[in-house]
Amino acid sequence: MAGAFDFQETETVDQTIDQKADLPVWPAASNGMTLDIAVNPDSSIWIIHDRHFPDYLEWVEFDTKSRQITFVTAGGKIQNLGITIHPPMDAYVARATEVCVVLMRDKQIRDMGLLPLTVRHGL
Repeated sequence: MAGAFDFQETETVDQTIDQKADLPVWPAASNGMTLDIAVNPDSSIWIIHDRHFPDYLEWVEFDTKSRQITFVTAGGKIQNLGITIHPPMDAYVARATEVCVVLMRDKQIRDMGLLPLTVRHGL
């Protein structure tokens, strides 16, 4: 595995994001792929998705006020998950320090990476 998300496979980047690649904020990830999030009371977080992200992910952010998760890429682009994290999961996410991001296709794990999580506490 070359990195958390290796883009050398046959899949191409989603056309919607490709057209907006020069924008600092991309459309929500849930608009271009099927994904879900699993959180447990021990603050372990898994984000499972079925397509590659358009760029290498560097870290994940969680805003406690908006209850939104955002991905930050190596190139500085940001992309919202597109799913609001509701109670009690939001409290578990706020205590976490990392996120396991898992690419699944045909009921098999194709790639995965562990990313640091930054929690922003809204006022």
